[in-house]
Amino acid sequence: MLWGVAMSLRLLSWSGLALVLPLVVACDPVDSGPPPMNPQNQYAPPPPPPPPAPAAAGDPNAATDPNGMYASGEYAIGGDADAYDDNDPSALTDFHQTLDSHGTWADDPTYGTVWVPSAGEVGQDFTPYATAGHWTYDSDYTWASDYDWGWAPFHYGRWVFIDGRGWSWIPGREYRGSWVSWGVDDGYGYVGWYPMAPAFLWFGGVGMAYSFAIGPRWNYCGRGEIFSPVVGTRLVRGAAAAGIAGRVHALPSVNGMASHSPEPSKLGFSAAQIPHATGAASVGLAKAQQFSRASTATALGAHPPSHAATPSMTASGSRPSLTGGGAASGMAGGHAMTPGGAMQNHAAPTTQTPQKKKPTPEPQGAPHAAPRGRSGGGHHR
Repeated sequence: MLWGVAMSLRLLSWSGLALVLPLVVACDPVDSGPPPMNPQNQYAPPPPPPPPAPAAAGDPNAATDPNGMYASGEYAIGGDADAYDDNDPSALTDFHQTLDSHGTWADDPTYGTVWVPSAGEVGQDFTPYATAGHWTYDSDYTWASDYDWGWAPFHYGRWVFIDGRGWSWIPGREYRGSWVSWGVDDGYGYVGWYPMAPAFLWFGGVGMAYSFAIGPRWNYCGRGEIFSPVVGTRLVRGAAAAGIAGRVHALPSVNGMASHSPEPSKLGFSAAQIPHATGAASVGLAKAQQFSRASTATALGAHPPSHAATPSMTASGSRPSLTGGGAASGMAGGHAMTPGGAMQNHAAPTTQTPQKKKPTPEPQGAPHAAPRGRSGGGHHR
């Protein structure tokens, strides 16, 4: 009997196995590999940023800005002994040989020492960075002047419009391809630019801060005319300029000193269509660049840089803050165009006494007698 029960259980086990086996065979094979590192549709957080590089040993305030500015806002002293500060006093003497026979020097009660080009040479409607010249481009826009003296006042110093004098030049000693600020409309259909306001004024041979606003005087042209060899004749003026003024906005500033310029590609120019300085323009540009370094400027008759401290300037080298609601560069973006296309004139100066950049035992009364650059000493860049 026991043998019979055992046989019955055996038959039941084989029967159950026969029923389950087909089900097991029909199932998909199991993936025995490792699970994916980032399952599909599951968020994987980004890796943490790398830690900041440690400061150099022995320099806890190491400069972190590509222009050499420290985290405190100060600049390295004596960073480039071969360069000129913009307000180096040699600016009052080094350009006389080039400019004296093409204009007159004056001591303006508001703007200090200025040079005014001869109206008989430049015309009554002279406008800097528009008359007798054209734009070229390498890494940025560079003004190529048709005047043989143009290498100086269009690459150094700043221009201001003075009632009764017209456009007048304030000497400076720092080189740039052009001292202008730029603007465009939203569709890059029009380009605007204007001469940047001065960072300081010269009184008695000393560069001094000022405390009044100088409004920008814009020039406008269609984007296809920016590289015209006679761009001054392509400017939009009058009522049409007033309409464009409402659409053109100033491009962002760079370190408070200048603005970004419109890339030629965004204006529709290919690399082959972008002009570069050639002929007489390239000769003048080369001289302007040589004049920017003491190692090459002194051979041209320039004085060496004085590297004097400039307390009336900010640490970044930008102009002091102004009253009247606008930055001296005009980067506030307000146009206030008149129907003729010109900008409003400057506000009246305040009674605030400007701070001298450096003490002098005997302030000089004329640009010819301004102190020469002196060697030695540190300076803020």
